[in-house]
Amino acid sequence: MINWKEIPFVRFFFPFAAGISLATFLENNHPIWYGLLLCFVIVRLVLAFKKVSFQFRWVHGFIAYSIIFLVGYLWCFHFNELQSETHFNQQLSTENILIGKISNTPKVGNYLKASLSTHQIGRSPDSLENCDGNLLVYLKNDSTSQLNYGDIIAFKGRIQKVEPPKNPHAFDYQRYLHFQNIHYQVFVNKPENWKLLATEQGDFIQKNTIEIREYFLGVLEKYLTTPNELAVGNALILGYKDDLDEEVRSAYAHTGALHVLAVSGLHVGLVAFFVNILLSLVKSRTWTWRMSKAIILIGTIWAFALITGGSPSVLRAATMFMFLIIGLSVNRTTNIYNSLAISAVFLLVWNPYLLFNVSFQLSYFAILGIIFFTPKIYSSVFFKNSFLRRAWQLMSVTFGAQIGTLPISIYYFHSFPFLAWMSGVVVIPAATVILGSGLLLLFVHSVIPTLAFIPATILYYSIWSMNQVIFFIQKIPLSVVVGLWIGIGTVILLYAIIGNIVLVFTTKNMRWLLPAGGLFLLTSINYSFTSFGEIHQRKLFIYHSYKNTIIDFFDGKNGWSFSNGNIEEKNLSFTTQNNRWAHGIKKNEQFNFTSDDFLNQNVFFQKPFLQFFDKKILVIDEHLQFRNHAKINVDFILIRNKPNLNIEDVSTYFLFEKIIFDASNPKWKVDKWKTDCQKLNIPYYDILENGAFEISLE
Repeated sequence: MINWKEIPFVRFFFPFAAGISLATFLENNHPIWYGLLLCFVIVRLVLAFKKVSFQFRWVHGFIAYSIIFLVGYLWCFHFNELQSETHFNQQLSTENILIGKISNTPKVGNYLKASLSTHQIGRSPDSLENCDGNLLVYLKNDSTSQLNYGDIIAFKGRIQKVEPPKNPHAFDYQRYLHFQNIHYQVFVNKPENWKLLATEQGDFIQKNTIEIREYFLGVLEKYLTTPNELAVGNALILGYKDDLDEEVRSAYAHTGALHVLAVSGLHVGLVAFFVNILLSLVKSRTWTWRMSKAIILIGTIWAFALITGGSPSVLRAATMFMFLIIGLSVNRTTNIYNSLAISAVFLLVWNPYLLFNVSFQLSYFAILGIIFFTPKIYSSVFFKNSFLRRAWQLMSVTFGAQIGTLPISIYYFHSFPFLAWMSGVVVIPAATVILGSGLLLLFVHSVIPTLAFIPATILYYSIWSMNQVIFFIQKIPLSVVVGLWIGIGTVILLYAIIGNIVLVFTTKNMRWLLPAGGLFLLTSINYSFTSFGEIHQRKLFIYHSYKNTIIDFFDGKNGWSFSNGNIEEKNLSFTTQNNRWAHGIKKNEQFNFTSDDFLNQNVFFQKPFLQFFDKKILVIDEHLQFRNHAKINVDFILIRNKPNLNIEDVSTYFLFEKIIFDASNPKWKVDKWKTDCQKLNIPYYDILENGAFEISLE
């Protein structure tokens, strides 16, 4: 049986997290929430001095959980920077002058991209007023690489809200930034519109950790001389993943080994292990040494967490290890589940938006799966051979983590790596060697540079060997299944099934298999209805893709796609892949508008006409010439690739329901066409502004 008294913070976590979740979806600050909290607190204080009969003992728990729930709700609501009365959005105009401090390490590309903590805003230099809030800034300038964390800049530009995704099922960048408390962005396209005012004004600790990290990155770059090995070394040792190319990232993701490139509990645990070995050389059992040892260990893991970027997974691990170290130092045994809950609550008090961070979720579900399922999986098979026994132990860890993360992994990444158990046998020992030799290299290079080649050689060939094994596993047929798509409801059902299986093991009562079976049946029924809908679907999508035209036709689980011939495969996949997976498309044929014609039983293309079942589309581009003829009846007119045309001519020669302007046209031209449509009372749809256009024939 579960002893809830041993895990009080587990009971605290659930209502607190539920309150945070509700605040995220409601975003409502009605006075009733404060009134409810005050009422519950008063009732709780009254009951503290009165004896409640045994049959009403649940009232104490209900009131306590309600208070925690409301605290979570209100804390998350007020954490949202938009609730600040001095937020810069209160003073926005067509164009603003704004002063702020760079609050992260800028990324340099065609634009320098940086998060700015705002200080002052106004319409002119004489009207500046104090403000706060975070802003995403893009600066166009060849010399912007000089900017660093802590620099203060002033700029003039048009500040706009971050837009939601413009294609169905696309990555929601607006939501991603919302959970970083960023809601606005600005593009400064002219160098003369911004100015550097001051440098090195950042937080002392963060400034120095960034400088130390940059120094260590330089050390690794000196000794890891090939791109893939350098990228993996930077990611695994220092949590720096900007150099990872898509091929390496994809290989590790498809083999279930991507977690090793994200600094997490494994890395923090290894750092604590290495430091503990060194500290164990001091043979002392005094209370003073125990406390000193605990302080050194805690300081080391938090220094490592900060230097590696402070991702949610490493913060979780550092927090959990901190409480474990404190507990062990005072000779108290701690429940691992309670320690996990303490670390989660600690982090959510610091930043409630972490609850919706993918890394945060994966980290906790993985460690829960490892803690609970790994011992049971490992004990189910016994090997006499020590090598096989150790390999099985590593596989058991991988299986445990996979069980814990399976539902949300499919939900977020739409894939399942069947050979993760194989990569787990390799990457966990390899990561131990790599991290150990990497940390030793950083230390030796700083103290005895002439001997640095020894750990550097071990480090390089360890990373090289791990990469080769990962690439080999990736090439094995059916090593990964991609294109899996489930909704949040299915995720909840799958975790409910796993939860009932956990109850079977913890209570030793097989009756929990009955609700697990019922939930599995419900999941199967949901899948059947979804699959039935996919089989009978008939849909057409005209996507939003800057300077491109992309059209998808879905008939059942088959798809056909038309696009301009010069589009990059990466852009095509980014725009369409998620929507195809979400609709269960298993087979898709690709064509482009340079084809002379295309014909099957459902899709017909002959310039300039497209037909899908009974829907007819006229495609007007720079090649179409109008000729005198009787009006042709079509359903829609798609204008693409910035043709020179007059909207009045279009209405003269064709009968149609609506004109569609896609994203291959420049905005100024679309705006002119839209004005003409309004004068002629012609319905239109602007994909550049409103996102993808969908036609359903169901």
